[in-house]
Amino acid sequence: MQMSEWSIVQISAYPGWIVGVSHTQIRGYQCWVINPNLDVLSDGESYHTSSAAMAAGRTFVERSR
Repeated sequence: MQMSEWSIVQISAYPGWIVGVSHTQIRGYQCWVINPNLDVLSDGESYHTSSAAMAAGRTFVERSR
């Protein structure tokens, strides 16, 4: 079994939060956030574009503040 390579595509910071987008060839783009408690959270979804993934992460942060 071969592991897919992944890369961090974009990171944005908000007060107390970090939103990131990573990409793998198999799963596409994924968003994740690091909250003020330093928990790393992901919605588990795959997105077709990095913009869509970042928008999902930003929405999560805005709703969690």
